[in-house]
Amino acid sequence: MEQIHRDALRSNRQALIQDLEASKIASNLYGTGILDENDKDKVNAGDTNADRAEKLLDILPRKGPKAFNAFCDALKDISPHLEQLINPATTQGKEAETDDRVTRTSVHPRSVASVTTSSGAIGGKVPITASEDGPSESSGDNPDGGLNIFGSGSSRPRPSEPIDIRSMYKMDKSPRGMAIIINNKTFLPSSGMHRYPRNGTDVDRDALEKTFNRLMFNTLVYNNQSVYETQKIFKGLATKDFSNENALVVCILTHGEEGILYATDGTILIKDMMGWFKGSNLVGKPKVFIFQACQGHEYMDGKDATDAPPPDKRVQIPVEADFLYAYSTVPGYYSWRNSVNGSWFIQSIVEVFNKYAKTTDLLTMMTRVNALVATYQSRTNDPYSDRKKQIPSIVSMLRKDLYFFPNNLVDS
Repeated sequence: MEQIHRDALRSNRQALIQDLEASKIASNLYGTGILDENDKDKVNAGDTNADRAEKLLDILPRKGPKAFNAFCDALKDISPHLEQLINPATTQGKEAETDDRVTRTSVHPRSVASVTTSSGAIGGKVPITASEDGPSESSGDNPDGGLNIFGSGSSRPRPSEPIDIRSMYKMDKSPRGMAIIINNKTFLPSSGMHRYPRNGTDVDRDALEKTFNRLMFNTLVYNNQSVYETQKIFKGLATKDFSNENALVVCILTHGEEGILYATDGTILIKDMMGWFKGSNLVGKPKVFIFQACQGHEYMDGKDATDAPPPDKRVQIPVEADFLYAYSTVPGYYSWRNSVNGSWFIQSIVEVFNKYAKTTDLLTMMTRVNALVATYQSRTNDPYSDRKKQIPSIVSMLRKDLYFFPNNLVDS
């Protein structure tokens, strides 16, 4: 199978796993000679449709140059929407690959300043586009992808309905604001977590740093922070002058329990940390907090399923407004992290943001992150923790739509 076809299967793997009728497709490919009887039996041995789909997608790339086209032909008859999904990825693969190289070498918070309009004007019409935190193995395949921030004139999305620009947060600064990443990998005995290093977290850290640099944020990384060091970072941010910045993003990668995050030497209450950010220097600006941490000790089972106001006016804004909290899991449950590939939640954020940030608002993207994380299932040697699931929890007090690149949505 050609590399471009392998890439098409890899980049759309999660959607295929979710909707693919693997047994029917395997039977079709057996009839055309692409799969042999042993291959077909391996696919059908899966306990769930997702298991069968994963096995089929693992086998296909090894079945020769005709396998991809035969797979597409089978999809046309059985799941035509999936055939339409993977074919554009094939035909546009080489162009997308070129765009990715350009983006990686040219996009940086300071190098894109000239692209942002000096006045910050957006225009009148905008489209509405629609491990357990400990060593574990996951079955997910996390494709990387470049962020083509500006797109091309011919492919830029057209407005589907007009909305008032006052319903969007202002995002016209370069850099947009600060993105803080606190990455705790190893812990001291005083924390009680010293026997549980968070292997794989550096993969998440690096992916987040790259993503928020591309999103035009000034990104700062702090590794293995104590309680005192963490409090110093947060108190410094809370008193910082944000008048020349549009937003604040804070990502915390660590161990946790419900309402609690672990520093390297002890614990911090989430509510205490958030209390520092309700000062007037951040009022009216979006504050996004992303937590990759457990919120309890329960495993989650799964079930199979078919299928601005004018600037001269001062307004009273609730101190709790303009926050978005993104937790990797719901209260009471473990959060999964792969010791090699990183966590399900952070890798899903990176994938979704890289793919959709140029056209889609934050809350919609986080819903897509939820959908992607929900497709994963744990793979461990312990029957108690094997085949478990996860769903993130998104808590929004945002008052407006948050687009990272509103200038790309203007109807020209």
